[in-house]
Amino acid sequence: MKAILYSLLVLSSFALSSCNKQSFNFPFRITVVSEDGVPLKNITVEAGAPVPESIPEFIGTTDENGVFEATYTYEAVLQIVATRGTPPSYIGCGFIKLIEDETAEITIVLQPYDPAQQGC
Repeated sequence: MKAILYSLLVLSSFALSSCNKQSFNFPFRITVVSEDGVPLKNITVEAGAPVPESIPEFIGTTDENGVFEATYTYEAVLQIVATRGTPPSYIGCGFIKLIEDETAEITIVLQPYDPAQQGC
């Protein structure tokens, strides 16, 4: 009897687990604008966790509409840093929470970089 109950339990767990959706699709969009709200192109954007080697870091530049897009495979909260120039003359920062199958969006405002201030 125990063997039958165990078999039924195992079979039902397989049946239930096969119904779960596993999309692993967490897209996000970052728009970078000036203080006047004008979209900025060719801005370096870095998105990642503020913990070393925790998740892959996304690095790229904004397009002509001031947009950088990417997709991650897990739920996460990413720190966003947008900069212009090397060393940076302008900087903007924020955080974004990724949501499965929804495009998470954030707008980052670039402001003049002040080396006397620590980070964002």
